[in-house]
Amino acid sequence: LLKWNDVGELMADVSIEDFINRVNEHLPSMTRDGFTSDSWRVEGRPTNEAVGLKSGVNVDPDKMAARILDVGAYPGNVKYIESITVSEQGDDYVIFTQKLKLPVLGGLQCVLKYQDHGDVDGYRMLSWHQLDDETAALDKSDGGARTEFNLGAWKIRSDEVAYALAAAPRKSDVGSLKYKMMTKGSDATGSGVLSNFIDTMIEWSQRD
Repeated sequence: LLKWNDVGELMADVSIEDFINRVNEHLPSMTRDGFTSDSWRVEGRPTNEAVGLKSGVNVDPDKMAARILDVGAYPGNVKYIESITVSEQGDDYVIFTQKLKLPVLGGLQCVLKYQDHGDVDGYRMLSWHQLDDETAALDKSDGGARTEFNLGAWKIRSDEVAYALAAAPRKSDVGSLKYKMMTKGSDATGSGVLSNFIDTMIEWSQRD
């Protein structure tokens, strides 16, 4: 799969399968002591890929998977998500438009497909990837910058939760300073973002 960015440069492959394989390569060597994270550079990408791992938890993988797929309820429960519009949903997937409002940086939007893969190698696994054509069709004047790529994965078992992410905005949708903040800056703050999102989903899944 070849992908070109907005200035005509060839970017690294952004397939969800290869991303999950890279996450699986990093997870076994991560320490199981509270929260830890790891990140790595992929050639051709403006941002690192990253995974956060929280161990020593007590979660119900089925309940947490149900919360993750309940995207329509994200606004008000998940920080920075301004709106969600679901366009299609089945028993194990959901397609939706997501609009975020980030402090200082402003709006960011994309169309994603979440998929529940069931039990894989001892984990309940879910992934998402961007639908590129649908994201490109969004109006950047109504919702902010579109993402160039956006993909990730959850791996959940009763005693640990892993959350992995790779994303970047379209360079043509933002100014050079904001682009730097949303790429280099996001790498610098990535660990905190991963930790906060894991905690949010754990807490939400444990509510009655």
